[in-house]
Amino acid sequence: MSELIVNTVPIGIGIRMLVFVALVLSSCTSSTGSPSTPQPSATTPTPVGTPSVSATPRATDSRVSYENPSLGYRIALPNTYRRLTSTYFIADTTTGGLLGTDAYTLLTEQQEHDECLQDLGDLPPRSANMGLFIETFSVEPAVSASNWASTPLVPGSQPLTMHRRVEPLAIPGFDAIKLVADNASADTQVVIIHAGDRMYELSATMWPSPHHLEDIAATFATVARQPLPTPSPTPAPDAARAGATALAVALARAFTTRDAAAVARLMPECRISVSPVIDGAEGLPNSGGGGVRRSIALFTQALQQRFAAGDLSVTMASVVELDAHGSYFVRSDWKVADRTTPIDLVLGFQNSEWRWVAARHHFTRAELGNPPCIPYRSPWVDTTAHC
Repeated sequence: MSELIVNTVPIGIGIRMLVFVALVLSSCTSSTGSPSTPQPSATTPTPVGTPSVSATPRATDSRVSYENPSLGYRIALPNTYRRLTSTYFIADTTTGGLLGTDAYTLLTEQQEHDECLQDLGDLPPRSANMGLFIETFSVEPAVSASNWASTPLVPGSQPLTMHRRVEPLAIPGFDAIKLVADNASADTQVVIIHAGDRMYELSATMWPSPHHLEDIAATFATVARQPLPTPSPTPAPDAARAGATALAVALARAFTTRDAAAVARLMPECRISVSPVIDGAEGLPNSGGGGVRRSIALFTQALQQRFAAGDLSVTMASVVELDAHGSYFVRSDWKVADRTTPIDLVLGFQNSEWRWVAARHHFTRAELGNPPCIPYRSPWVDTTAHC
């Protein structure tokens, strides 16, 4: 599974965690800038040897070497790691010079599959700290690792050193530092390695993490570089609208024929984001919460049950629209026994394909009750939901 998520600001702890959840469970990746499509194995990290499957890294684990000639580095990881994907960017002042991101995980494929069979709410899964990122930046050769980490990558952002102490890290042949949490945990949260006109940032999804960043960094080496893959152009507005419209037509056909499997084929592989809009404002009043990340497998099963029972009908508008975020969506009405809920079906261009990626449910404040409770209905929530 491989899919792309694009972020418009440098990755921080909260965003990084959400990115990893999406990446490992929806097979996506994220960072700043203009992405390319995932590249063939010739330009993405290639494992040397076959890693075995294990739960967490141990001192006795054998190591597997990964290298990415496009980004110009090699590392060795315990065999409990698995490479996810690589993403490449156009490095400029809006991205802080980011060239590319590689992502690795301690989750096995079976664990990834099992987690896709679970719904999530506003909190991350317990496995959210399993992700490891290696980000590569273009820099001036004269800049030091310490100065680079102490300077905001883009105007208005925080430097990597915020709430962290800078400590030297001995890696022969390289200018390297580690950024340690400025609290009692003293966790090593980031490692920075300067190699010529490249800066490499090694970091976890969130903390505390099971990753031994210093040990991983000790295996770092540069390799002969290959050209960076050419990023795919963003679809022109006319082409984007045409693609979104074609997806909307296919969705409408699947809902009309009550074909849950056909609907699922037009969605992401793992989860869809579900959020409330209350009296026209997104999020639960006074909290911004109330969202659900619904398992596609569970949603499809429940949708098929509703279709078979004949107690759900879905009608869709005939045109797609652009929202305030610049995303295409199509309006729909979901009618069940006790109510009709307007739902915006958000359409996204991912991995060169259009997919139905999110759903915004519209409610009035009066429908929420006191204390407020979002009145989602099956197939969006388990049938045991209390409101």
